[in-house]
Amino acid sequence: MKKIDLHTHTRASDGIYSPHELIDLAKDNGLIALAVTDHDTVDGLPEAVGYAAGAGIRLYPGVEFSIDYDAGSFHLLGLNIDYTHAGLRNEVKRLADFREERAYKMVEDLKKHDIDIPIEEVLIMSAEGAIGRPHIARVMVNHGYASSVRDIFQNFLVKGKPGYVKKERIGFDTAIALIGESGGIPVIAHPVSLGCSDYVEFEGLLRQFINSGVMGIEAYAAMHTAEQAAHYRMLAEKYGLVVTGGSDFHGDKDEVIGNFMKESPIPIEIYYKLEDFITRQ
Repeated sequence: MKKIDLHTHTRASDGIYSPHELIDLAKDNGLIALAVTDHDTVDGLPEAVGYAAGAGIRLYPGVEFSIDYDAGSFHLLGLNIDYTHAGLRNEVKRLADFREERAYKMVEDLKKHDIDIPIEEVLIMSAEGAIGRPHIARVMVNHGYASSVRDIFQNFLVKGKPGYVKKERIGFDTAIALIGESGGIPVIAHPVSLGCSDYVEFEGLLRQFINSGVMGIEAYAAMHTAEQAAHYRMLAEKYGLVVTGGSDFHGDKDEVIGNFMKESPIPIEIYYKLEDFITRQ
């Protein structure tokens, strides 16, 4: 069965696989199309694009921005971007510099709570990519502070817990502009994370987002139930938006590449409609 995945991560941010390892895994699992969408960085894309061409996989260069947003967790995907765009590269460099500074602060705060991990191991874990909380969490697991990354995030590195330091986030309008200027498609990632009380509230927000330049919704997301996926797809189609889907694959969170739920493949027709959309742009 042919499969696709339009939301994945590599070691360039907080995934556990290098770009070429991720592509090999995707090919072994029957994927014909893949988007690499690392957090606030495009550093893995040169390797991914070059390797995918030889592997025979359609590769969409992408990025996942964490948006400055108070009500919930707002992530914006940029799909099919030009990762060499100067403005985009300057912004992700700024975010990467802040990520490294934040990592040092998080390790220092953990130390104040008698949790001592070497920052050098965190840097090695990040493989010189964009440092994120999962890198710190993995080192904490290695030092016996919990049995899994999931357990770490129950007790550490989140708001109100040891090791939490607020993340630097890009403004929505800035992210939309950079994705657009780099030729990409701005897509709302896993919209359930926005924290809306119901679909009516989300639809009101969606109309504002569309007016600002959003072109797609990740209806088939790892956070979504089948019912939620169907509703977000309906809203995307109602407003003429691109429907996307992704596993949010990192490699160590019990995800299945190509599936939005563990046993539910991302519908293959999304790929053909996305290709049509890109052709018509």
